[in-house]
Amino acid sequence: MPPRQAIFGGTFDPPHAGHVAAAICAREQLDIDMLHIVVANDPWQKSAERVVTPAHHRLAMARLAFRDVAGTAVSDLEIRRGGPTYTIDTVAQLTQPGAETVLVMGPAAASGVTTWHRAAELAERVTLAVVQPPGEPPIHVEGWRTEIVLMEPVEASATFVRELLTHRAHQEIPPQVVQLVPPAVMSYIVECRLYSP
Repeated sequence: MPPRQAIFGGTFDPPHAGHVAAAICAREQLDIDMLHIVVANDPWQKSAERVVTPAHHRLAMARLAFRDVAGTAVSDLEIRRGGPTYTIDTVAQLTQPGAETVLVMGPAAASGVTTWHRAAELAERVTLAVVQPPGEPPIHVEGWRTEIVLMEPVEASATFVRELLTHRAHQEIPPQVVQLVPPAVMSYIVECRLYSP
């Protein structure tokens, strides 16, 4: 069989328990050889709406979050490339000849994938792997090869973590954040004073 690789891209601002759980479930269920964790340089659909933490911080946090997850490699490819982040360019650079490429994403990203840059070309080149809770109707995007990765819900989102940290009283870390963010990432956030009030 040809090698099968997966790309799990994102802003990772910050990476949290849900990201790590999704990576582990994808590795276990997709029969892939390598899962590339790709940190976006300029996530153009997000940076137009809010200030995004500088890429070097998000890359450092991602390396800490996934360092103990077997079969994964955190990539700075999009950061080195510079400019707006387009998944089609990343797929073209990371895909090895003869390999199958899978894009790992959540339901929200899958619902908007048809708006991505050169979406029709991307649909021809990849399989979508949508991470969703068991028991929900499988998500399929018309015109795209789609697989489902089952994952028990993790009540975490980067937006929620940022809001908790930004609105915390004094410098104390809210207990909820400690449960949602890997300890090494939390230490980095504190050390670099990210998301400070």
